[in-house]
Amino acid sequence: MDDKTEKMQMRESSQTSEESQENGEMREPEVNSAPDPFDPASLAIKGNPADAIGVKRALTIVPVRKPNRQEFFRTHSDINYAVQMAILELKTENETYAVTPDVARSMPGDTRVVRLTTTITRQGNVFLWPVLMPSNEGREMAWHTSAREAAERAQTVWVRMMANMSGGYYDIWEADGSVAEPQWPEHSFQQLLKVAFGNGRLIDREDHPVLQQLLGRA
Repeated sequence: MDDKTEKMQMRESSQTSEESQENGEMREPEVNSAPDPFDPASLAIKGNPADAIGVKRALTIVPVRKPNRQEFFRTHSDINYAVQMAILELKTENETYAVTPDVARSMPGDTRVVRLTTTITRQGNVFLWPVLMPSNEGREMAWHTSAREAAERAQTVWVRMMANMSGGYYDIWEADGSVAEPQWPEHSFQQLLKVAFGNGRLIDREDHPVLQQLLGRA
């Protein structure tokens, strides 16, 4: 290529560049399209944080108690989440023990027959409520009948029960308005019982330390 031809090509290239600038066709500088790792939108966890990061609440404690006067509760409507059984309550130690039928027969007057019912609060706390069953003697207290009525109503609506000391029974209050249904844990009733009465709180033999203590042998 001679010098004359080379100069002509450079002049044509320069003219083309100038025409592109005049027509607004100047190429924009390339911008890095990678997302900013510190963009709040990319860091935000939407919905329930525990669900978003795969956290599951461990079942470590299942109290055995009745509902307190300040909490709304529901009882499980599935009959497989309740059982009629004997329990032993040590008032001084604030402990409740499950007692097998064979051992309960050897402890007359110390155990009570209850319907142990799976119950949950509005905050999602699960506990087992020992609802006292009628005695064989036929005597019935209004405290017990009103508590059983509260447990039955709580299968379908959120309720709260408060002691009416002058009347000798529980007043039952239902939640106003539309309240979400309870989110029951996925654990089986057997698992709930195991957690509630583990660590020696099942009296299944006559040489159990608690039974020996009641008999004055320990």
